[in-house]
Amino acid sequence: MQGAEASRPWLERAEAAFPTVVDSANVLGDLFGYKLIPNGIFLDEHGTVRFAKFGGFSVANESDVAAIERLLSAGTSGHDPGSGEPSSVARDGGPRNSALGHGLELLRRGDRDTAVAAWREALAADPDNYVIRKQIWAVEHPERFYPTIAFAWQKEQLAREREARPA
Repeated sequence: MQGAEASRPWLERAEAAFPTVVDSANVLGDLFGYKLIPNGIFLDEHGTVRFAKFGGFSVANESDVAAIERLLSAGTSGHDPGSGEPSSVARDGGPRNSALGHGLELLRRGDRDTAVAAWREALAADPDNYVIRKQIWAVEHPERFYPTIAFAWQKEQLAREREARPA
């Protein structure tokens, strides 16, 4: 969500040979209602969702790559290559997360501390929202995300935060 520059190293490392879009406004998060990242959502040339995996999508995961390869080899039939049925993903994403968007706008303006405070407030209201949590972590601990993501650190950090959370 922190923009194309933040995601560019992963795209370059993956040698992505297809168009990618960075959703820095969290439009897809609002639409699909996901609270966990990374996600993979692939659209055909008509804008139809052909593949969606929420949480844990990775180009390093063989099954994710195989699903995308099946999708690409299926062409534009409008069918999900895995099931032979028309693909559809319908979820009520609910209202836009204004605290998340507000924090991103503050960050873009250079007001890091107020952005993190807005995200902390949003996280207190929705403690299982990992999109918000990871924005806080990435801003406060960029060395744990750039140039590579420290997944073990994230697990440890989550455990520390859960222990500190009031019962």
